[in-house]
Amino acid sequence: MRSALAFLLPLVVALPAAGQTPLAQQCAVFGEAQYRKLSPSIDRITALEFPPPALERVEAQAGSQTVSAAVTMRGKLTFRNGPPFETHFVCLLDAQRRPLFFYALPALATRGAPTPVTRGGTPAPPLPTNDTPTLPLGQAPAATEPTRPPLPASAVRLRGLVRDLGGRLQLMPCDGAPLTLEDRTPQQELTRALRELTTGKEGRPMFVELYGSREVGLGAGIAALELRRAAVETAGCRERFDHREWIGLGNDPSWRLEVTSRDMVIGVLGGSPTLRVSHAGPERHDGAVMYTSADGPEPAILINEQRCVDSQSGSLFAYFVQIRNEGRTLVGCAAHNPGMPAP
Repeated sequence: MRSALAFLLPLVVALPAAGQTPLAQQCAVFGEAQYRKLSPSIDRITALEFPPPALERVEAQAGSQTVSAAVTMRGKLTFRNGPPFETHFVCLLDAQRRPLFFYALPALATRGAPTPVTRGGTPAPPLPTNDTPTLPLGQAPAATEPTRPPLPASAVRLRGLVRDLGGRLQLMPCDGAPLTLEDRTPQQELTRALRELTTGKEGRPMFVELYGSREVGLGAGIAALELRRAAVETAGCRERFDHREWIGLGNDPSWRLEVTSRDMVIGVLGGSPTLRVSHAGPERHDGAVMYTSADGPEPAILINEQRCVDSQSGSLFAYFVQIRNEGRTLVGCAAHNPGMPAP
């Protein structure tokens, strides 16, 4: 099925909305049976009524089978032992409107604005002085690149593995089938990151988090619009955040950070024992997120949305983090739980 989809030559024409919901429900039943064959952990697939399913007429071939229409729908995938999640599904239909193929386009969150980009290891500037305690860092602001244009409202957040297959990019979503990927990130940042992080290891996959949009027409794949995270030395799709909202890391010395809804955990390699303290909840200032100890001004954590590059692995992150504790400042990169709404 996956190879056949790559050769679709569609002519897409929107059809009236009547009958789309019953077709979506029919597709969900078909997809549920197909997914259960792949994994016994899958319980059911449910078609959601909002946003309404979209029905398109298609003139295309998928291998030896003729595709006459397609339903794009929002649905919920439920597991027997695990939390459900929502995503977008595509269902290809024959001339009698019977399902032929069914696959998922993971969509975790929508977003209206891109990540501001800054380079290098210089920390972000401290927050303006006011009645709220801030991090007294005092370093100069990092140099910024031109602001990226806003993302379209249809942009979705995707996670998966990217490979270069003979000069063509492929995205293997964490929960879906392989998709052709076109790099439309500013200055082709995604392609550049793949080349730099996999140098000398042709065909090696790179884990990514990105914002993208579905191309027009079936089989057209995904257009990458903004790269949020890129790494090869990571657990990737197997990474578990559980109840953690943020994880952070840094070097010189090596340290790790975890932030949940209640507390923050700071561990420094070769330093004092791991510190776990309750925080007073997130405070937001001009796009930055700040956490301070519930019992005092320190430890304090400031997270800024700006490009951060790990100094050892070269991994790219969407957030820069500073930690102030016992008169000492640690700087590094942070990742946000992808199962939670974008901060």
